[in-house]
Amino acid sequence: MKKLFTGCLTAIGALVVLGIVIALFSGGDDSPDTASGNSGKADQEQTSDNNQQENDKSETENVKKASVGETATVADVGFKVENVKTTSEIDSGNEFVENATTSGKFVILDVAVKNDQKEPLTVDSSYFKIKSSDGTTYEPITDGAVMMAMGDNMGDFFLTQINPGLSKSGKVVFEVPKDLKLEGSVLHCQTGFFGTESIEISLK
Repeated sequence: MKKLFTGCLTAIGALVVLGIVIALFSGGDDSPDTASGNSGKADQEQTSDNNQQENDKSETENVKKASVGETATVADVGFKVENVKTTSEIDSGNEFVENATTSGKFVILDVAVKNDQKEPLTVDSSYFKIKSSDGTTYEPITDGAVMMAMGDNMGDFFLTQINPGLSKSGKVVFEVPKDLKLEGSVLHCQTGFFGTESIEISLK
């Protein structure tokens, strides 16, 4: 009986040792592969981030700059902001049309576009955006009350066609927060719906 008990203990001890050996070998095989995989993934993500930063930097550097009263040309199209006006109320000048009001303020820009390309250019108000110093973007307003109040003074750039060698002037109206400072803000102009070629005109 004593020999049987001793034999059982020996068998159990052998199984425990075998289990430990198997665990050690299994852990040793997995760890390097796992570490290598994680390292490779991290390197790929870092490379992707670096490439994106380089692309953003390149796009920013390629954007042409100008000031109010200056013409900036891109892709044979000239853009010029001739005047900047801000107001909280647009006077229609017509007793039958209500004035347009806002809790913020309207930024009214007189813009001239000259087409020096060899084919007609279609310009739309959506080609213009105001970008503040903190990167916030504002689209032109399309509210009917504002359009009515502006009346004939609007000269809207709504799918306006400009033939080669000619220019078109009009007003682009934005509704922005009252505390938006035009100093540091720019008018972002582009020559197509996808904005592949653009300029920025400082509004102050």
